[in-house]
Amino acid sequence: MQRAGERAPTRRGDELSVRRAALLQVNGRRVNEAIDRGAQDVKRSAFVCECGNIGCNALVELDLTEYEAVREDFDRFLVIPGHEVDGVDEVVERRDGYVVVAKIGTAAAIAADTDPRSGAGR
Repeated sequence: MQRAGERAPTRRGDELSVRRAALLQVNGRRVNEAIDRGAQDVKRSAFVCECGNIGCNALVELDLTEYEAVREDFDRFLVIPGHEVDGVDEVVERRDGYVVVAKIGTAAAIAADTDPRSGAGR
């Protein structure tokens, strides 16, 4: 059983694990999109880690402009350092208290299909 904050076990060839991790990350993104919509009258808000780790409940406090910068591309997700998932994520930015990862392979396709900002994920 995986504990909160542990990295999700994946192997590059394990398609089911990749899909599972990607869908967990999409759920985190949906939560953060709701937080972003509801936080329009504040400058900062707490966002959830959008990792693929089962049970992760880590929070990152960001300016709304920082969150918007993460979400400039459909395949970008906000995660706590060390929560990257092998075979799913590629770190593209390191920030104070979080990293921005880009989805790769199947996970990128899932991110595109479920992106709430493109209309596809609605």
